[in-house]
Amino acid sequence: MSLARALSILCLSAGTLLAQEPPSGVEVGFQERVRSESWDNLTDHRTATPDDRIQYRFRTRFWVGVPLGRDFTFAAGLVNENRKLVRPDQAVHGREVVFETFYLDWHPGSAWSLRAGRQTLMRGDGFVLWDGGALDGSRAAYVNALDLAWTSGGLKVELLAISDPFKDRYLPRLNESGNPKERQLLNERDEAALGIYATWRKVGRDLQAYAFHKTERRDVRALADPLFTPDRRVETLGARLSEPLARGLTATAEGALQSGRQEGRPGTLEPSSTIRAWGAQAKVTRTFEHPLRPEVTLGWVGLSGDDPATPTREGWDPLFSRWPKWSELYVYSQVLEAGVASWSNLRMWEATVQVRPHARLGLRVSAFWLRAFEPATARGAIFAPGMGRGRLLEARADLTLTDRWQGHLLWERLDPGTFYTGRDAGHFFRVEAVYTLTRRR
Repeated sequence: MSLARALSILCLSAGTLLAQEPPSGVEVGFQERVRSESWDNLTDHRTATPDDRIQYRFRTRFWVGVPLGRDFTFAAGLVNENRKLVRPDQAVHGREVVFETFYLDWHPGSAWSLRAGRQTLMRGDGFVLWDGGALDGSRAAYVNALDLAWTSGGLKVELLAISDPFKDRYLPRLNESGNPKERQLLNERDEAALGIYATWRKVGRDLQAYAFHKTERRDVRALADPLFTPDRRVETLGARLSEPLARGLTATAEGALQSGRQEGRPGTLEPSSTIRAWGAQAKVTRTFEHPLRPEVTLGWVGLSGDDPATPTREGWDPLFSRWPKWSELYVYSQVLEAGVASWSNLRMWEATVQVRPHARLGLRVSAFWLRAFEPATARGAIFAPGMGRGRLLEARADLTLTDRWQGHLLWERLDPGTFYTGRDAGHFFRVEAVYTLTRRR
C-alpha cells in the first residue's frame, strides 16, 4: 500500500469516526502536530562548518479504544511523521505509517490487571523508563511490553517484559515503496528486558523501587564504527523518593546501580569486560504563594563515565530513557560521542525558574552547568581532553488556547567547554502547534 493511500485512509477513518457519536464506552481521537525547528553548531561546535538546519515536521496520530465486555479493553493507534528540510533543501520525506499503540487490557478483578502489546511506559520522570526507540525522534515513545500489575491500597507492583528490536518487526508498516531508507530505525541494536517496578504513594510521599535485567544484542553498525557496541547484559537496581518537606517545598531523589557483562569486540583480541556503573539525580523545588505562582528548582544529576584506564565498563547505560529529558539541543551533541540522547558520563547542576502569568500561559527559564566525569572515549577531532561540557540556557513558553489547541516556543543555547575542540555557541529554536480532537462516551 502506498504511503499516500495509507494517509488518505487514516484521515478518512479519523474524520468519519470523529464526525459521529461513538458507541458507548468507545474513545476515538485525532491529533496533528506541526513543528518548525532550526539549529546550528550542535555536533562539531564550529561556526565555520556549514551544519545549520531548518526543518518542518508534521505528525499525524489517530487512535481508538474499544471496551470488549466487562474485563477487556482494546486500544490501537496509528502515527506518521513527515519532514520537510529547508536547509539543506530536500524533498518532503514521506515516512511510514506505523502502529503507535496496539494493546489489550485485562482487569480480572480489583487488584490485578494485565496490559499486553505496544504501549507507553513512563515511570517517575523517565530516568530509566520512557522511550523504547531513540532513533525515531519524537514520532512515538512506545515499548512492546507485557505489564502485569497488582494493586492494594497505595501499593502497586508491576512485572514487566519488554522487547524493542532495532527495526519494527511485530506489527505491519504502511510504507510507500518498501525502500529501506524510508523505514525508520528504532535503535542501533535489539533490546529486551525483564523488570519489576514497585510504587507506593501515601500522603504526598511517592516511593518507587525497581530492578531490570536488560540485554542489548546485534548492533547494526559496522564493526569498524567507533560507536559499535558488542553484545551486553545490564542489571539495574534503583529507587526514587519524592516527599514534601514543608509547605511549598518538595524534595526528589533517585539513584541506581548497574552491573553486568559486555562481550569482547568481534574480530579483535579485545576481551570481555565487567560492567559497573551508577546514576543519580536530586532536586529541591520551592513553590511560592503569589498570583504568578512562581516555582524555583535546584537540581543535580550524575551519570558515571567510562574510565579508559581500567578494563571495566563504568559508563552509565540509560536503559529505556534515551529522550530529551533535560535538553532538546544536547541530544544532538551526543550523536558523535555515543549516539543520540545517550545520556552518560555527565555531572550537571540545574537552576530553573517558572511562572504562570495566566491560566493558559506558562513561562520557564533554566540554566545548566555540564561537566564530564571522564575524558571523551569517542574518537574524533571534535573532542578535547577537558571535562567541561559547557553551559546550557533554555527558555520556554507553553500556551493553551483551548482544550483542542496547544503550543509552545523553545529556545536553547549551548556554550561548549573544554570537552570539545570547537568553542562556538550552538542554538536550537522550535515553534510547535498541536490540535487534538477526542470523542468518548
